[in-house]
Amino acid sequence: MCEVLDHVENRGIQKGQNKILSLMNYLLGNNRTADAKKATEDKTYRNKMLTEAFEEK
Repeated sequence: MCEVLDHVENRGIQKGQNKILSLMNYLLGNNRTADAKKATEDKTYRNKMLTEAFEEK
């Protein structure tokens, strides 16, 4: 059972990492380095940027 939970947990971590990498790619690809920096420091702002980035797709 623990192996299954470990697999699910690792998959969730990977999905989260991919989402953050996609956000950084979006921001940096649009020359928004100040937004990228702020998103790494401020959870509320990061969530706002995630919403913006994924609503445009």
